[in-house]
Amino acid sequence: MNPAFVLPLLPDLPILAALPALRAALAAHSRVVLEAPPGAGKTTVVPLELLTADWRNPADKILVLEPRQLAVRGAAARLAQLLGEPVGRTIGYRVRLDSKVSKETRVEVITEGILTRMIQDDPALEGVAAVVFDEFHERSLN
Repeated sequence: MNPAFVLPLLPDLPILAALPALRAALAAHSRVVLEAPPGAGKTTVVPLELLTADWRNPADKILVLEPRQLAVRGAAARLAQLLGEPVGRTIGYRVRLDSKVSKETRVEVITEGILTRMIQDDPALEGVAAVVFDEFHERSLN
C-alpha cells in the first residue's frame, strides 16, 4: 500500500496537523527538529511521510534511529502493518545479530550501534535520504 493512502487512515493523530509545516521545513532545510508530545504519531507517521517527499530520491533509504532493540522491532512491525506488508519489504530493521531487510527496503529502523557502524563504513551515508532520531531524549552521550 502506498504511504500516501495510509496517512488518511490515522485521522486522530495530532502529528498530522504538523505535517504541512514539516514538509515545508524539510524542503527548505537539511536539518529539522520536530517536537510533539508522546503518542502524537511521530514514530509511525513521519517515516511514512518522508517516503513520499519530493526531495527524496526514491532509491534512497530513510533511517529511523531508536534507542533500544525492542523499540526497533516494535516500530518496524507497526510501520509495516500500516502499509499492509511484512517486515522486511518497504519497512525493515537492523539490530545487533538480527535484521529483516531486503532490496525493496526503503525505511530501516536501527539502533545507535548500527548507525555508528554505517557511518564508519561510509561517512557520507551514500544512499541515505534522511536520518530520523526518534526518542532523542533517550540518547546516550555517543
